[in-house]
Amino acid sequence: MIKNFKPRLYQETILATASLKNTLVVLPTGLGKTNIFLMLAAQRLKQYPKSKILLIGPTKPLIDQYSLAFGKFFEIDEKDMAIFTGATAPEKREKIWKESKIIFSTPQSIENDIISKRINLEKVSLLGIDEAHRAVSNYSYVWVSKQYHNLAKYPLIIGLTASPGSEMEKITEVCNNLFIEEIEVRTETDPDVSPYVQETELEWIEVELTKELKQIKRLLEEIS
Repeated sequence: MIKNFKPRLYQETILATASLKNTLVVLPTGLGKTNIFLMLAAQRLKQYPKSKILLIGPTKPLIDQYSLAFGKFFEIDEKDMAIFTGATAPEKREKIWKESKIIFSTPQSIENDIISKRINLEKVSLLGIDEAHRAVSNYSYVWVSKQYHNLAKYPLIIGLTASPGSEMEKITEVCNNLFIEEIEVRTETDPDVSPYVQETELEWIEVELTKELKQIKRLLEEIS
């Protein structure tokens, strides 16, 4: 099902974990979180051919990016993929849900459709959660994940983030809310990742601050 890319060693290692347990993947931007989700989706569809894959992301541009990646790297008919947002009429989303195998959605749209019983999560074999660090408090990720955990016939969750936060309390809350069992963390200095990191050049350009920005700067310095 996968085409046009060769998995990197660390992606395969993370995939091995994520295929067995609900996993939070922490990986810097640009190092292929999307491809890990792609490979896991292919694996789940092979294991459960009649199932669906659901990815939820906080904004339409983000879920559009995932849809484009699947179109490029996944051997699947375009009509089997769908994007859900609030701009799509609820009745149309219900029809599309039944006909699609891979759905990309904002969490609010899915939440509303679950509440109204327009969709059923029973046959979803993989729930992907982009920017998983948002799964705190009453954000829609939390409620959707709980419904999925309770309703899916063969549930598996993968959370994806570049920055889980520095406070252990928040990270623990995210893991609890997403039913995370394992955490896979990679940094740019890890030996299996560093060969793929491109060196960057920084050029500092000094600019004159406006009067308003100088005032803000002064206030910030006073309270720091």
